[in-house]
This record gives sequence, structure tokens and C-alpha cells, in this order.
Amino acid sequence: MSRVRTFFAGFMAAFAFVASAYAADPAGSWRRPPLESDYEKPQFKELTSGWYLRADIGYRWNNGGPSNSNVTSERYTNSYDASLGFGLKYQWFRADVIYDRSVPARVSTFTSVATDQPQFTAKIRSEMVLVNGYVDFGTWGGFTPYVGGGAGIARLKSVNYVDTTDSPSVTGVMGPGKSQNFAWAAMAGVAYQISPSWMIDVGFRHLDLGEVPSSDGAGIRTNAIVFKGQTVNEARIGLRYLLD
Repeated sequence: MSRVRTFFAGFMAAFAFVASAYAADPAGSWRRPPLESDYEKPQFKELTSGWYLRADIGYRWNNGGPSNSNVTSERYTNSYDASLGFGLKYQWFRADVIYDRSVPARVSTFTSVATDQPQFTAKIRSEMVLVNGYVDFGTWGGFTPYVGGGAGIARLKSVNYVDTTDSPSVTGVMGPGKSQNFAWAAMAGVAYQISPSWMIDVGFRHLDLGEVPSSDGAGIRTNAIVFKGQTVNEARIGLRYLLD
């Protein structure tokens, strides 16, 4: 009987030793197969810094006017712009600073005066620095919709000014017109993450850029015009590079 008790006690001690050794082994060791939860599912890594670089191009529908009481219509050609910037994202909020420059758009101004029409023509281009803020609405299937707004400084330049009320017509005889104005922007769009470090951004932007004189003499010469109410609606596409 004592031999049976000794055998039983030895068996229980050996079982306890094996059980404790198994429990101490790390998940995925040779003693047991790893559980499904032990594997990390592949996914895009989270940003550690939140900083990013961005580059965008846009197709612009330019608008303006009326620039004086005699103007019946102002017609602007469409144009393009490009911008570079950097920003920071924190949770659902994002902010960036961009420098933006456009190619010139041609404006033709028609008036009620009985002279050759269009009475005033010029080319207007802009460059600006904007500080923008955005609200990201969450991500679904890699897509992140957002809205935003911005403010900054716009510098406008008017060149190749032609005034058909002069005889003969003159082309900016007093030099190109320049202005520096407060500018603001409103944006909406959606971004899609195409890799751990890159996102593509497609959106719409409205800009209010202020006004620009047709020449240095605008406001002094009675027939020189100031192009007022310069606004832009544009479709934009760009890339963000996420710094880690």
C-alpha cells in the first residue's frame, strides 16, 4: 500500500512540473502551436510624428467684377495653379502652410460705353501663402473625407493691359498693376491612403483674393480700371507624404 501511495505522489509531482513548465512557455513556442491572436494582422502603420509634406495642382475657374459702374460683363479664362506645403495632423485635426502660384488668366471687360469692345483687357496672375485648418471625419476603407478653411496673403499682378478708349490703344503705359491683399479659402475633399507613407488628396477649393489695379496709374487716370472681386473656384488633386 505504501508503494502505491509513493507511486501516486510521484506521478502527481511530475504532472505538476510539466503543467507549470508549459504555462511558463511564451506563446508560439515549440510546446504548443501559436494562437491566431498571436499574429499581427498587416495594416498601415500609425504616424508617430504627425508631420507631412504636400504638393497639389489645380484647375481654376476665375471670376471677378463688376469693376466699375459702366461694366456690363467681365470674362475670365480658366487657368492652372500649383502649391507646395507642409503640415501636422493630430487625431481628427490637421493644419498646414502652403505656397501657391498660378499661371495668368486673361480678363476681358465689356462696358456700356460706345467704343471698341472689349474695352479693357489684361492678364492676371496670383501667388499666395495660406495657413489652413481641416477637420477629418474618420476613415472608411482607406477614404478620409474632410472640410477646411484658410487665411493668408495674396499678391496679384496685372500685365499686358489694353485700354481701347485711348486712341491709339495703349498697353499698360504706366507699368503693370500690383496689389497685396488679405485672402481666404474654403475647402472640402477626400483623401485615400495608397501606401503606409503616401496619400492622394482630391478636393474643391474656393478662394477670395481681393482686387488688383490694371496699371500703376489705376485710380489716377480717369479711364484706368481696378479689377475687383477676384475669386476662384478650383478642382485640385495632390499627394501627401507622411513623415514618420
